[in-house]
Amino acid sequence: MLPGVGPRPFTTATSVEALRNASDGFDVEVSLVHPTGVTELYLGRAKGPRIDLATDAVLRTESAKEYSAATRLYGLVEGDLLWAWDIAALGQELRTHASGRLRRRD
Repeated sequence: MLPGVGPRPFTTATSVEALRNASDGFDVEVSLVHPTGVTELYLGRAKGPRIDLATDAVLRTESAKEYSAATRLYGLVEGDLLWAWDIAALGQELRTHASGRLRRRD
């Protein structure tokens, strides 16, 4: 990746506040590429200590397993990062795939 070129439009907390949406959060777009031949495009929002994402599109190579949708949730709880990943794959409806709790170590 190369650094951006030109003026930086969001250099202060005040300028970032202009990006808030009607629900008092921030719109988020994420593109994830897995080494298994799956690419996911997520749309969602960040609000407070929580980020909610849902796939808008899933692309698969011919050799990738069937995979059609996913949601991801990230949140700060008592100083820890909690996350959950639900997927719809192999003919199944959306269901829990993985989750975790990450604690900072000093």
